[in-house]
Amino acid sequence: MTALELGHLIGEGTIDPIELAQYFFERIKKLDPEHKIYVRLTEERALSEAKAAAIRAAIGRRLSPLDGVPISWKDLFDTAGVETEAGTRLYEGRIPATDAECLTRASRAGLVCLGKTNMPDIAFSGIGVNPWTGTGANPFDREIDRVPGGSSAGAALSIAEGLAPAAIGSDTAGSVRIPAAWCGVTGLKTTYGQISLEGAVPLSYSQDTIGPLTKDIADANILYSILSGRPAADLSGSSLEGVRILRATSQFDELSDPAITEQVKKGLSLLAAAGAIVTEGPVPAFDDVVALTAKHGSPAAIEACMMYGDQIRANRGCMYEPIEERILAADKLTAVDAAALYHGLETLTADYIDQTAGYDLVVGPTQPEHPPAIAPLLQSVDAYLRATMMSISLTRLANLLRLCATTLPCGLESGFPVGLMLMAPGDTEGKLLRLSTAAEVALRPLNA
Repeated sequence: MTALELGHLIGEGTIDPIELAQYFFERIKKLDPEHKIYVRLTEERALSEAKAAAIRAAIGRRLSPLDGVPISWKDLFDTAGVETEAGTRLYEGRIPATDAECLTRASRAGLVCLGKTNMPDIAFSGIGVNPWTGTGANPFDREIDRVPGGSSAGAALSIAEGLAPAAIGSDTAGSVRIPAAWCGVTGLKTTYGQISLEGAVPLSYSQDTIGPLTKDIADANILYSILSGRPAADLSGSSLEGVRILRATSQFDELSDPAITEQVKKGLSLLAAAGAIVTEGPVPAFDDVVALTAKHGSPAAIEACMMYGDQIRANRGCMYEPIEERILAADKLTAVDAAALYHGLETLTADYIDQTAGYDLVVGPTQPEHPPAIAPLLQSVDAYLRATMMSISLTRLANLLRLCATTLPCGLESGFPVGLMLMAPGDTEGKLLRLSTAAEVALRPLNA
């Protein structure tokens, strides 16, 4: 069931929040014994929260539609009195005194914190591999262990494996959408600044965003509202009739496996049948922003190097080596590079708005390839880096250009899920969520 369905049954008295939390803990302990999905559980906290939710449900004083519903949290969100290590040995044993602001908001809405989910070092990986904690395998191949996607790896797996109805992750260059797409679930990348980063271990202070991974858009909508403090979008009556959709060819056609592109086109034909006006064409800002970062560096690398460079150099080997090297490589960039980068991003964000002004949504595949096998990536730094850059190649466009975006399941290709990414200008989450709801309905034949 979705989080909202569970919440509804709690409100009706059909489901006891305490029994619900215990159900998930039993599944987690049985199905994740090596802690590759949940690095730690917050069982005492969860049962206390569930007991309080049960009392509120009994007296009709529920705090939100999700009061009593348990969810998982990526291990970069501070949790008072519980280790928050952000996937890195640099933070081994780190215990914050207070909750992250978004976790506080969730707790005030009655949500139950199941535990902390796995991730790569400080979230700097789109494939989700972590040699320290182990890597949970993608659920769509039970013979070969494949990456789940990252960096919100455990978050996506917690839903896909039935270990949570919803999860909270972060997205700096795709870290919500990548694992959501590869694990066949829904993800929302919010606009930068929509949800407070206070108490979230940073990777990039100008690019980090927080967002939910869920089973459907309705759950993403209510969780976005709770975490941001903004009203939930009214999803009733959402329609694609007359909605103008641009299938972006820039970057997407060049980088994507043609079979994945064809699967996306199948999805778009269903959106067109539901009334959308679908066209395709280039978005020059996508090509330009890739060229800009190739010349002057990425914000994530520059800012991570500024924040963690000295700590890494003083503690070599406490991060996975390819991640250390990616961060320290930014030392070679100059102040002129940084100035050109940030000025260029501002200019290209405005260019993107001009170039796509005639469209309600810009769309393309969330991931250009299917998830690679884990073992070869741990044996070859070159293979690891290629897979990492592949994983963020399409999703990072929305971060660099300050957009909001969703990824929706768009059927299977060769037995693996394909994600359809819907992008909209920044701070238009309400419209994006309404249109994503309509698209979700239209895509049902592919996801049956």
